[in-house]
Amino acid sequence: MRKISALALGPVIAALLAARAAVGAEAAPAGSRAGEAPPRDPAAGGLIADLEKMVEVQQSLGWTIDRYEIDEVMPPALMSVCSATPEARAAALAELARRIAALGGPVEEAFRRRGGDLGAVADLLFATRVRALLDEATRRAGTPHGPSTDCPFWLRPSPAFRGRETDAYRTTLNLEGGGLVGLEGAGGRVLAGAGGSARLMLGRGINERWTFLSGAELGGTAQLEQTDQNTRFPISFVAALPIALRYNDRTWHYEGEIASLAYFTQDDLRVSPGLRVGALVGVSALRVRNIMPWAGLGIALEHVFETSWRPRQWHLKGGARVGFDWAF
Repeated sequence: MRKISALALGPVIAALLAARAAVGAEAAPAGSRAGEAPPRDPAAGGLIADLEKMVEVQQSLGWTIDRYEIDEVMPPALMSVCSATPEARAAALAELARRIAALGGPVEEAFRRRGGDLGAVADLLFATRVRALLDEATRRAGTPHGPSTDCPFWLRPSPAFRGRETDAYRTTLNLEGGGLVGLEGAGGRVLAGAGGSARLMLGRGINERWTFLSGAELGGTAQLEQTDQNTRFPISFVAALPIALRYNDRTWHYEGEIASLAYFTQDDLRVSPGLRVGALVGVSALRVRNIMPWAGLGIALEHVFETSWRPRQWHLKGGARVGFDWAF
């Protein structure tokens, strides 16, 4: 049986990338999503966001028979549903019913009306699967103190529930790092290089979609410098204070950042100030012990200002990054 685990992030990422690129029955819904305005109740919104992410992860692995796929994601689904109050569950069910109606459901009838084109009902099919997962998880959760509940005894519904699989309304600690390759231009010459960086960011979820992050970063790059006499690999360093805004779209997130930076080299430790703009696309797994792992690809353009000891420079960098979002 397939297991959904944050520890299996690599295969999940590959599957999600293939699913997002594919056009067909199993493609994850994309584009404009009709009728998906977030519900006013933040608890219901958090519950829906959790279940949407679970269904998208499972779809990316290849959704086949509804009953068995729902069983696969039932453990994390119950962790969310058991944490939500009966009122939040009911509000989430009502919101999903509204979305299904707005998308032309039921999905079986819409499928027939559209000539058996499964791609034409992708958004409706997705919402229907989320509703089916919530229906079944709610049935298994039962009442908080009922004899038939599948909820663990230590997990009780809370009015403060805002979801488990997003950063919504919570503060998180983010550890990120990765490798990079880049070009460095200064004084009419361009050097290629490679290196890495690490950063520690504090995040605050504004809602289910938006997260604000700020923190500190340190990175280094070794350039290839070849002359007629010898070949060197001088190392340059960048210390930065990045500020980022992240848009969360279920398993995917899209990030833009600006940063002030300090540039210095192994040959000259005097600091030159600079600025950076960057962007990143990432994909995440489900949380394990309050930690959500993710991986992505980023690109950044840096400008180092001219000083009396160093000419102005520009750096173009790109590479892979992995991170861990800890909802402490």
